[in-house]
Amino acid sequence: MDFMEVIAKRRAIRKYKKDPVPDEKLVKLYEALRLAPSGNNRQPYKFIFVKDENTRHEIVRRACHQDFLYDAPVIMIACCEQGRAFDTAIAVDHMVLSATNEGLGTCWVGWFEREPVREILGIDSSMEIPILVPIGYADECPEAKPRKSIQELVKVI
Repeated sequence: MDFMEVIAKRRAIRKYKKDPVPDEKLVKLYEALRLAPSGNNRQPYKFIFVKDENTRHEIVRRACHQDFLYDAPVIMIACCEQGRAFDTAIAVDHMVLSATNEGLGTCWVGWFEREPVREILGIDSSMEIPILVPIGYADECPEAKPRKSIQELVKVI
């Protein structure tokens, strides 16, 4: 797929098939995270991929309160050093676009309770948990949302 096609095709998916995601596809997502740029190349983050159904369901039940997450076969939890969420977002976006290229659906989820996730996964208190991302095969095909024109977004001086 052409890169601009990948960008245009990406959607927030809130319905997932129960089909497992093959490890070969997940390895490509890991590599996208690894290759992402960060300030001074510090790579101040870690990513936890939760495939275990019981653990995923506990995270959703205790921390997310968004039922669509129950069906995603993988939930990625991003952790980072304090104040480094910007670097983490860059890496996550690389992963999300890689997932789109692999025929997988994702959804950025920022509305969740961090402390239950920290407790369930044993994440050190020094780390922030800025985002989680469900990953799986889409069971819906949302339409593209309207976007502002280039003239509204870009100013060249």
